[in-house]
Amino acid sequence: MTNQNHIVPAILTAACCLMSWLVVVPDAAGQVFENRTYDAGLDAMWQGHGVGTADYDGDGDQDLYIAARWKHDPFNPRSWNRLFRNNGDGTFEDVTASAGAQVDFLPDLPAKVFGNKFSVAWADYDRDGDPDLLLTHVGPEVLFRNNGDGTFTDVATDAGLNPADGTTDDFETAGATWFDFDLDGYLDLYLSSWNGPNRFYRNNGDGTFEDISESTGMDLEDRTWMSMSWDVNRDGWPDLYLANDFGPNTLFINLKNGQFADRTSEWGLGDPGESMGLALGDASGDGFPDLYVTNNAVRGGDMLLNTFFLGAAVGPLIDTAQAEGIANTDWAWGTEMFDGDLDGDLDLFVVNGALIERGTPNRYFKNRKADIGVFRFEDASASSQADGRAESHGLLVFDVENDGDPDLLITNWDEPLYLLTHPGTTNTWLKVGLQGSSANLEGFGSEITLFTAKGEQKRFHNGVDFLGQNIQPAMFGLGSLTSYDAIEVIWPGGMTERWEGGPASTLRTLVQGTGTLIATNTEELSLPESSTAVYPNPARDHVSFILESVPADSPSEWIPASTDWAQTWTVYDALGRRMASGQAGFGRQEIRLDTSSWAAGLYLLKVSVAGSWSDESRPFVVLGY
Repeated sequence: MTNQNHIVPAILTAACCLMSWLVVVPDAAGQVFENRTYDAGLDAMWQGHGVGTADYDGDGDQDLYIAARWKHDPFNPRSWNRLFRNNGDGTFEDVTASAGAQVDFLPDLPAKVFGNKFSVAWADYDRDGDPDLLLTHVGPEVLFRNNGDGTFTDVATDAGLNPADGTTDDFETAGATWFDFDLDGYLDLYLSSWNGPNRFYRNNGDGTFEDISESTGMDLEDRTWMSMSWDVNRDGWPDLYLANDFGPNTLFINLKNGQFADRTSEWGLGDPGESMGLALGDASGDGFPDLYVTNNAVRGGDMLLNTFFLGAAVGPLIDTAQAEGIANTDWAWGTEMFDGDLDGDLDLFVVNGALIERGTPNRYFKNRKADIGVFRFEDASASSQADGRAESHGLLVFDVENDGDPDLLITNWDEPLYLLTHPGTTNTWLKVGLQGSSANLEGFGSEITLFTAKGEQKRFHNGVDFLGQNIQPAMFGLGSLTSYDAIEVIWPGGMTERWEGGPASTLRTLVQGTGTLIATNTEELSLPESSTAVYPNPARDHVSFILESVPADSPSEWIPASTDWAQTWTVYDALGRRMASGQAGFGRQEIRLDTSSWAAGLYLLKVSVAGSWSDESRPFVVLGY
C-alpha cells in the first residue's frame, strides 16, 4: 500500500529534475579550498584512519586525535597515533607523548586488510567536565580518561570494556557511538564490529560499564562499520541505526524500557548496498532529518549506489539519491552534511578510494536551495579544489581557526592527510554549543532549531562521523543576515527550551534549564520507579522526595536497635559540592527542599540506609529563574 506521506515529496523530486532541464540555473558561487596540511604542522600523519575533535584542554579551540590504520611500529612513525593540540593560530602541536596518549601497548596481532586501529570517539563519559577518548582496535579497546591536567590514563579494563582476565580477541571493532539510551544523563556505548558480534555497554554512572549486548538483542554479527543515533520516531528517546557491510542496514527503535525493536522495514531503511558511512541533516529544508548512506562495492559488475533517504514523519522513507545526482560517488567511505558556504543550507561531502579503484576524486556537492529556492545538489568537486585523489577514508568537518568557517580534515590510506581550510566568505554564521543538565553533558541526541528572517534551520546533534565522534558546537550559516531571531532545543527526553536571538557570527552556549521552558514530556523525563523518587523534575523553587524504610515497630535485623534513624540523604551539585543533607527516621517521610536560590543545573540525591550508601544516584534538574 502506498504511503501517502511520500506522494508529495516524490512529485516534488520529479518536478525538480524537470526544472533542471527547463531553467537555466546560475553557477554555484565560487569557493576554493586551500590545502594547509604542511602549514598547520599535520604532515607527519600518514596512513590515517579515524579522526575526532574536542577541546580536551579547555582552552577554547578544537584539538585533534588521529588514529593510524596499522598496529604500532616503533620504527615506523607513520603507524603512530597522534594527539594534536590546537595552538589557536591555525597550527597544531603533537603532544601525544607528553599527554600519555600513545597506543603502543596493544598485543601483536596479525595485520588486517582494513587496518588494526579504527575509531576515535570523544565523550565525557564520567561527567567530570572534560572530554574522554575511546579508541577501537583489532584486540582490546582503549578508554583514555582525561585527568584534567592535559594527560590521559587508559581505564578500559577497569571500566569493564575489556576482559579482566587479560584474554584478547581478534575482532575488528570498527565503530564507536556514545549515546544516552536510558536518559539517565550518562552516555552509553555501542561498539560495532566488522568480523564479530557488536557490543552494547550501559554506563553505570560510577566509571564502569555493564555489557547489555545479549540482553538487549543488540549483539548482531552483520559486519557493522558504524552506527548513528537520533530520535527517529520523535518520541523523545534516542534510537540507533547500523550501517552494515554485506547485508541490509538495521534500525533499532528504543522501546523506553531498556529494550529495542527492529523497525527497519517499517521505516524503509534496509538499504540494499554494502554500507560504510552515514550523514544526517535536513538538507531538503523540510524540518525532517535526511539520511545519506555510502556504499562502496561492486557486485556482479554493478556499482552498489549510495542512498539518500528523504526525511518524513513516518516511514517508509524514499531514496532520492539518483534524482539528486549523488548516488554514484565511486568507492565511498566517510561523508558529512554541513553548510560549506554559510548560505543557510546543508551541502554534502563524500570521500572515497580503494585498492582496486585508484585515483577517484573526493566529491563535494553544493546545495542550491538558498540560491534558487529549490533543493538541488550540484557537483562542485573540481571547482572547489576539494577533489583530492588519494585513497581517503575518514572525514571531519570542524573549525580550525575559530573563525566560523567550516574546514575539512580527510585521512588518507597511503598519503599525508588533507587539511582543507575554508577560503573565507562575507556570509555570517552562528555556533551553538550545548551543555546538558539532566541530559548528557554534550547534549548528544538534541534537536536544535534556529529561527531567522529567512526561515528555520535544524541540526540533529550527535557528533558522529565515519570512524569518529566529536564534541564541538553545531554550526549554522546565516548568509547576509546580521542577527537571528531565536534558538529552540529539544533535549533528549523531550524537554524543550527557547532562547531569544542575538547578533550573528558568534558562539552561543546553551545550558539546559536556563532557557524559557516551552514544553516538557514529564513521563519521558521521569526516572524509573523508586522509593526515592524526586519531584517535580525539572524543578524551580522547591523539590521533594519521599524516603521509605522498614516500619519503626519491626526493624530489620541489620539496623541496630539503638539507631533512631534509618536513612541519611545528601544532595550534590554537578561539581560534587554538597548542597543539603539530613536524616530520616523509620517509615515513610517526605523531604521538601527550598531550591529558589540554587543555580540552574543538574543535582544528585544520594541516600544511605543504616550507613550503607546506595550505588544509585537520583538526578534532578533545577531550572532557576
